[in-house]
Amino acid sequence: MNLTSHADIPSLTLVSSVESPLRQPTESSVEPIEFLQAISASLELERVLNTLSRFLYDLVAHSGWEYHHSESGVARAGGKPDRHRLEYALTLNDKTMGTLTLMRGRRFSDHDQQRIESLLGLAGSALSNALQLHLTNQQLERDPLTGLGNRRALAAQGTQWLADSFRYQQPVSMLVMDLDRFKTVNDNFGHPFGDHLLQTMAEVLRTLTRNADLCVRLGGDEFVVLLPRTDLTEATECAERIRRRVNQLTLTAPTGEVVQPSISIGVASCRAGMAMRQEQMAEIQDEAANAPAHTDLKDALGSARQMRQIVATLLPHPPTAEALAAVAQAGIIPHYGLDLDLLYQRADTALYAAKRAGTNQVMQAH
Repeated sequence: MNLTSHADIPSLTLVSSVESPLRQPTESSVEPIEFLQAISASLELERVLNTLSRFLYDLVAHSGWEYHHSESGVARAGGKPDRHRLEYALTLNDKTMGTLTLMRGRRFSDHDQQRIESLLGLAGSALSNALQLHLTNQQLERDPLTGLGNRRALAAQGTQWLADSFRYQQPVSMLVMDLDRFKTVNDNFGHPFGDHLLQTMAEVLRTLTRNADLCVRLGGDEFVVLLPRTDLTEATECAERIRRRVNQLTLTAPTGEVVQPSISIGVASCRAGMAMRQEQMAEIQDEAANAPAHTDLKDALGSARQMRQIVATLLPHPPTAEALAAVAQAGIIPHYGLDLDLLYQRADTALYAAKRAGTNQVMQAH
């Protein structure tokens, strides 16, 4: 089915629809002005999709939905999968806006499809604007050499995942790593070959991590992998897989020499409710201050931590899920002895312990 309408309304192509005996749904309607006000209230793609799903539910009572934008790798979902699926390829002014799939236990009637398409037509501009903002932010959070995330992506995603760790009682782990003797590679074979090694390293990380993990190049030859819902044992196993794969690499330099790189990795983990004694915190901060760490990461231990400490004193201890959800929405994670900066410091300290132990090793922070 093809739908053609005004330029500001997306073209909708029905890709597939699974048929079954028809059962009439309860009739419901959506007020167009109310819908437009609600879906235009935010430019965040997540909120726009959730708003669209909520109003579609009022129309057709779907049980689940999926949204994919293949060009950017965006994938979002809500509800639960079901046997009958209705899939739309969305375009606006000949520009691809992704694929939306609705699911429920009974088939979608022709009348359902007409109502869905009418609502999607109204949603076109809001969805396009939110998608464009998401793609712009995605570019700002990407390292141009390797295609991995950058420091901005780590701060944004890491903050959210630590908030989720407290709220949903799930562990979060971090790997901090750098290539052994990378400066020698640049000095002996030139920076273009060094860049090639960094790109190869990025591909190793993409291959050996999950789609849900965040791989970041912090700068130079330093990489970070953030692993949600992953404990220390699982994170160490992932680090070992990365170390072994890097050891298997054989790259030919412009001089014809074969280069076999190695990598050292520090691993740290936190779990919900994890807190450190004051002396442990002081020890980690002292070690970080004496280690060759990034200046801006050290500076991040200042006012931001003080704010989180203040917020923590205002909440019950241990904090309730509702209280943590409220402050997480404001972008603040209360400081209970561990935050993103300290998680990085713990993994970074383990990395330098691996270096001191002879390189080409994985070390855990305990």
